Order: sequence, then structure tokens, then C-alpha cells
Amino acid sequence: MLTTLLRCYDCNRLLSLGPHNRAPGWSARVDPAEDLEIPWDDEEDFRLIHAGHRLGEVRIREGTAIGKGCWGDPTRAIWFEATDGRETILVRRHRMRIDRPAVYEVIPGRLVSGPGAPEVQARDLRRQLDFDLGDKVPATIRGRFVAAVEEVAAGLFAEDLENVGADPQDALVEYARLGEDNRAQILDRLRDSVPEEILRRLHRFMIENMQGNDVMNLRLRKSFFIREQEVRNPQARRA
Repeated sequence: MLTTLLRCYDCNRLLSLGPHNRAPGWSARVDPAEDLEIPWDDEEDFRLIHAGHRLGEVRIREGTAIGKGCWGDPTRAIWFEATDGRETILVRRHRMRIDRPAVYEVIPGRLVSGPGAPEVQARDLRRQLDFDLGDKVPATIRGRFVAAVEEVAAGLFAEDLENVGADPQDALVEYARLGEDNRAQILDRLRDSVPEEILRRLHRFMIENMQGNDVMNLRLRKSFFIREQEVRNPQARRA
């Protein structure tokens, strides 16, 4: 896992450090068995290009990486913070094409991010209720149940909930599980007019739909933006 970057303070250029920098290239021949290996060392080239410049390592700050799109997309842009112990910088990592190396650039500003308000998966929740309990629980009660879930969720914050996983298709989305007391609050909103047998069915439905992105879990959509700062001249920084 990438944790360290080599930075040229004079040019504000970055290179990720690791064994991948010495992966050889290949010159294709008619006979694949005769392909010619071409030695390659990106770090050595970087140090030669920036010879005489002020170089130093910066380490990625754990937990600061954020980006849009699918986790498995190698071309998606990612922003994260890195520090040399004295200065913290914002870095954008992106790749123009899948067969091109990743580019790391310093972005002036600070990354501001946070979880959004918990969202009920209302449409999927209704569908699952219809499928599981459509012949056992009247439609009016199923509707009241969804409304009760939404009422309870409206009073919750992301930090009140247990995170149970990320969405593989959207890096900004995570899922969180309602606590036992939250589930009790949902049923309490129905208890005055719903038979005990139906309440037990609804309780079992909640327990059976609490894994990963199951319909009883709440969706947390993270948001982020870059707070602009005055661009610092890297030439002005002296070690």
C-alpha cells in the first residue's frame, strides 16, 4: 500500500515510492519468447531530473483519502493529505488512461469532508417488505413501518451508528446499522394499533436485513470540497 511520496520542493512535483518504480519495461518481438526486458527505475530518473533541487519525503495521512466513482476504477481521481512533519499538503492522484502511470500533483487548499445525514433506503425497503411480508402484513402497516423508520433515522447522526461497510460501486457511500434501541423505537411507534404477532414479524424482518447494504441499514453519503488557500511559492520554503 502506498504510504510515502518523494517531493521536489522547488518544482512541486511528486513521485510515489515503492518497488513498482523498478518494474521493467518490455520491447515486443515477433517471438514473445525473445521479448527484450528494459530496466527501469522511476525514482532514479526523478532524482536525476531534480538533481540540485530540494527533495524530501512526505507521508500520506491515514484516513484522509477520498474520491468519487467506483473503488475498482484505476482512473478515478483521489485526493488525500500528506505531510513531512512540518507542512501538510493536499495531493490529487489521477491517471489519464489505464495503461499510463498515476500522476500526483499538489493542490493549493485543504480538504474538507464529512458524512452526510443518514438516509433510509425507502424504495428498496418497501420492495423488500412487499416481497417478504406482502401476504402476512397489511399494506397500511407496511407503509406505517417505513414511515417509522424514517422518523427514527431523522433524529440520528452518523456518529450514532455502527458502520457496516462501503458501497463497491460508489466510494462516497457507506452503510450504517441501526442500534437495538433504534429498532425498539421503530416498533414502539406502531405498538398502539398493530397486533403483537405482526410486530414480531416486523422485528424478525429488521434482524434479517441488517448486513452490509441490506435495506434496514442506513446510507451515509460522504461529501467533500477543497477550501482554497493562498498559493504558496515553494521557492520561498527553506529547509
